[in-house]
Amino acid sequence: MRLNTFANYREAIKDTELNGYFIPKGWKVLVFQSAVHMDPEIYSNPHEFLPSRWDEFKPKAGTFHPFGIGSMACPGADLAKLLVFIFLHHFLLNYKLEQVSPGGPVIYLPAPDPVDNCLAKIIKLR
Repeated sequence: MRLNTFANYREAIKDTELNGYFIPKGWKVLVFQSAVHMDPEIYSNPHEFLPSRWDEFKPKAGTFHPFGIGSMACPGADLAKLLVFIFLHHFLLNYKLEQVSPGGPVIYLPAPDPVDNCLAKIIKLR
């Protein structure tokens, strides 16, 4: 989720200047979450798959928002996470994924994507 290109609209509640750009009150701003999630100041080595980055990770407000943030938080976030856990539990116990071409090249713009779309074979266990 951290690497995918999700975006949320936000409305400027007051006149704001950001990185030399003037954003008038009332304007809608499109925030690409992957731009935040791929920021090396927040996540070291953002292009690498490092599951250990989440060990004892306490994100600052606004640095990780897969389900929205603040008043725009997704009301189904907890249900979505529960469904993913149940699916993964059954999938990991009963199936195995085998990548068709491991170590293939990756394109990083606008979002990281394997050139071959990470083709994999699903193999049923037992």
